[in-house]
Amino acid sequence: MTSKSPTPDHIPSLGSPSGIFYGWWVVFASCIVMGYSSGIMAYSSTIFFRPVAQSLGVSRTLMSVAVSLGRVGGALEAPLVGYFIDRLGPRTPMRVGMALAATGLILFGLFTNSLLIFFLTWTGMVTLGFGSMGFAPAWAAINNWFVRKKGKAMGTGMSSQGIGGAIIAQIMAYLIGIWGWQTAAVIAGIGVAVLVLPITTLIRTRPEEMGLKPDGDTENQPILEGHEYEKSCEASKHHIPRTNHSEVIDFTTKQAVRTSTLWILIFAMGIRQFTQAGILLHLGPLLQDRGLSILQAGSTVGLLAFMSIPGAFACGWISDHFQRRYVMTVFVVAETLALIALLTANVTWQLYVFVLVYGFGQGAHVLNRAMLGEYFGQKNYGKIWGVVAMATTLLAWGQVYAGWIYDTTHSYNIAITTFIFLHMAAVVLYFNCRKPIQPDVNQ
Repeated sequence: MTSKSPTPDHIPSLGSPSGIFYGWWVVFASCIVMGYSSGIMAYSSTIFFRPVAQSLGVSRTLMSVAVSLGRVGGALEAPLVGYFIDRLGPRTPMRVGMALAATGLILFGLFTNSLLIFFLTWTGMVTLGFGSMGFAPAWAAINNWFVRKKGKAMGTGMSSQGIGGAIIAQIMAYLIGIWGWQTAAVIAGIGVAVLVLPITTLIRTRPEEMGLKPDGDTENQPILEGHEYEKSCEASKHHIPRTNHSEVIDFTTKQAVRTSTLWILIFAMGIRQFTQAGILLHLGPLLQDRGLSILQAGSTVGLLAFMSIPGAFACGWISDHFQRRYVMTVFVVAETLALIALLTANVTWQLYVFVLVYGFGQGAHVLNRAMLGEYFGQKNYGKIWGVVAMATTLLAWGQVYAGWIYDTTHSYNIAITTFIFLHMAAVVLYFNCRKPIQPDVNQ
């Protein structure tokens, strides 16, 4: 077995008495970061939305713009964050992001009495800290540690977001209902500082730095090059089972952006995120508009988040056995049917059909990152993901569109109808998102 390289800290490893491959410790730490980040930013923001808008006296469109600008800021800084992830490793950007988010939540709860302060705290600190400086480093770390088991590892990471949403959304709804949104925000910020920030010490950049190999392999694994890679592309097209070896083909960022595959993936993700942004931010207000209390809305949002857990595990397992583009296509079809159920819902049980199916489909988001790592490799994953994140986030203005539709028509039906047609387009794009050809070394 390859000897371990010296490291400054005591680090559990594959050869430790526990016998656990250290990559799973990286997954564990990443899950804590992503679970809390998703619980606040993706699922609790819809619980905060209505009471904060009422407290500040602003329209849903303006609130949506404020939230969206945080995502745009994250998109613009994503390539820079990706650069620092590849240069410094994921741990440093992750620590900075968690510290920024913790500070932003506390300031948001203590001082927000105008839209300007909301911009400075939630938009400028919370969203940026959790977003590009929380999720991106975590996914990069998991991608670096796994190749053959990438689907399972990323499925586990994705499931943590559902767990975080299921738990934290309900806690925030309870705290808001009892003590108000200001106190809830302060408690959430303290939670980041006490629970999340310390766990980032477990993050390590690559297995090679610890004398290990991806997936916990203990023998040399071949890296496909040239005609061998092209054969693997053809094999995938003819449904030939994947090899058991950890195959890595690294594209540079320049090579990746020259492929049609990357742009098909970007547009498929962007369209889907446009819909998700609108649904997730406005689901809480939509449920409250239909007569649910804030505690009931929080429980329903928590259920949607919870359903992404089996969805993520199912996606991870299935995608390790079948082509990921086909798996993604099926899940987006299911999400489309769920949106139709939401549009036509007249009674409460129909809303729950939407929540169960759409929540399950949320677990498929992990396949975007798994496909990116499978198609373009590990070496420049952070920078390539930065390009993808910037492009897709600039497309994801669904929350503003939904807010504008509501303020104009006092209903979300037109917005939901638009989301259905956009999801249909995403189905076609994902189905045609094929593995790129081996890059030209001269590019």
